[in-house]
Amino acid sequence: MSKWLRITASSLLAIVLVLTTMYATTGTASAAALLELKIKKGSTSATINGQKQTIVKPYESNGITMVQLGLFTRAFKAQVKLQENDSIKLMYGKRTLSMTIGSKKAYLNGSTFTLDAAPVMKSGILMVPVRSVAKSIGAKFKVVSGQMIITVAPATTDSGTDKSTHVGKTKIGSSKYQWSINYPSDLTNLGLQDGKNAAFMDNEAKYYLQIFVDPEIAMVGQGSESDLQDLLDELVSSAQDAGEMIVDQKVVNSSKGNYAYITSKDSDGILSQTRVYTGNGHVYYVMYADSEATSYKDFTKAKVTSLLNSFKTSFNSADKAMEDLASKEEDTGTGKTLEASEYGVYMELPADFEASESSVDASAKDGSYVAVNVYSAPAGSTLAEWLQKIQGWFADNFNSDAYRNLGSEQKEIAGQTATVNKLEYTFGDTWMTEYEVLFQKDGYRYYMEYSTPSDKASKDADFQVMIDSLEIDFPTLEENFGSLPVDYYSQDRSKVATHTSEANHYSVQVPRHWTSTDNDYESSYVYFSHTGGSFNISTKTTSSLEKAVTQWKATFEGSGDNNVYGVELSEGTSTTFAGVPAYTFTANYPDATHPYTGTYTIFTKGKMTYILGDEVNNTNNTPVHQADLAKVLASFQLTS
Repeated sequence: MSKWLRITASSLLAIVLVLTTMYATTGTASAAALLELKIKKGSTSATINGQKQTIVKPYESNGITMVQLGLFTRAFKAQVKLQENDSIKLMYGKRTLSMTIGSKKAYLNGSTFTLDAAPVMKSGILMVPVRSVAKSIGAKFKVVSGQMIITVAPATTDSGTDKSTHVGKTKIGSSKYQWSINYPSDLTNLGLQDGKNAAFMDNEAKYYLQIFVDPEIAMVGQGSESDLQDLLDELVSSAQDAGEMIVDQKVVNSSKGNYAYITSKDSDGILSQTRVYTGNGHVYYVMYADSEATSYKDFTKAKVTSLLNSFKTSFNSADKAMEDLASKEEDTGTGKTLEASEYGVYMELPADFEASESSVDASAKDGSYVAVNVYSAPAGSTLAEWLQKIQGWFADNFNSDAYRNLGSEQKEIAGQTATVNKLEYTFGDTWMTEYEVLFQKDGYRYYMEYSTPSDKASKDADFQVMIDSLEIDFPTLEENFGSLPVDYYSQDRSKVATHTSEANHYSVQVPRHWTSTDNDYESSYVYFSHTGGSFNISTKTTSSLEKAVTQWKATFEGSGDNNVYGVELSEGTSTTFAGVPAYTFTANYPDATHPYTGTYTIFTKGKMTYILGDEVNNTNNTPVHQADLAKVLASFQLTS
């Protein structure tokens, strides 16, 4: 149940589109007459093709007037389709505008189109910048005495219906998830269809139908009355938590199937009915919203009940009138994108990738990942200098048998000349191939990194999919950001930071490029990460150096989990460190997933014992790292 609520929340756009479009009226203009919309900022009324109607009040944001998207449907009969990742299409005649919530970047008939402002959700309604959306459909826009007047000729082609897709089909469902429902002739696909989550709207935008399948909740048969009562209770609770008013609820047992339902009214007065069914090891949710319903009794009308009652937790593959959504899943492309809207970056992803919530990176189960980052370019720097620093960094941080430079080239990508660098590296087990795409423009650097197992057969093809689809709206970055940090590879690696601990009586200098996260230097343990490993300082109380060494070595010489990687200890050496007697030894882990070596220095002062440990993958234990470590150890001082 909670999973469904989370998904419907992320699919709020589907419901919002309904709420913004299904107030459409039947007022029309003659084929020869211009269609006209007159609105005023701050007014809840508008004149639509000569008729005064109530609308959601337009408002101004940073000088841009925002209106509900549904006005373009009501006034001009433009059509709306929902797609994945909070994107929508507005279609009028031969014009198609693709927009994404939160992004000013749009596409008009496939070409980049910049909106005056990003579409936003406001009080549950999708609001768009009126001037640029009007422009996108070919309308004329003018302001007379504070009133905005939008006029456009009637569309001459049917731009949004997909009747040809469903010729001869009167039912629709999914053989994969085993459900079906009647498909009335007036229903239009909204594009959110993979058999698990399908959404439909009628051609007049008056009602909306959504089916969602939760395949992870195991149920037996059609579910007992007790099961359905539990699900009904969850429906009621969830609706109330969302601020909806329950106007009807019931568990229904019938020969055509058992289900539970609620009828509820949201804060905008829209009535909907949500049904829940069980079967096939799944839970099915069927939601129907009706803009013309005024009472829960409207959901008992024949047209509504015949549609909802036609839902079945089965799929008849032999029925020629049945359309199978599962058969279309592979034909629609991956539908997966990485869109870092604040950076103005858009890119299609291979089918096995999933974008993260941050929208700047994505990954696959085989360890592949792709990420986009943006930095400020150092004054006077060039792409060639940046590439040199990147290649130098890999050479410094990977041993020669763990890193291969495969070369670089200049390529035209996203309308700009970019540098593409290719290399291979390993941390000791799997070899990875990395493709790096570098742009430098207007004082900023754009860095795209794609890393994938070297034995992945599709790696080159996947990379080509991404760079072929990569689009960058360069002005977006300057609108959203000022000065940014320089990239990781260009940092000054000679800089150090001094850290002191009064409680533990020491100071130490550590390279600034070693990452320190939430370290409390008065605690008994601090930790720094570096390429391929870590450095740490721990303090404890023991009576003597000999006892401290014995206790510490015992942690390596145990059995079972303590020796899971077959640790190999060196004999160790007695020495002097920070002016006091000390003992140093190494521990080698040849059987670890990434074989690594630990170097440990132990010494005492008074009753306090200090253990300095550096653990680094064998592939990253380069002369450069050893030199950095030597400087850190040389800088360590006891302060009292």
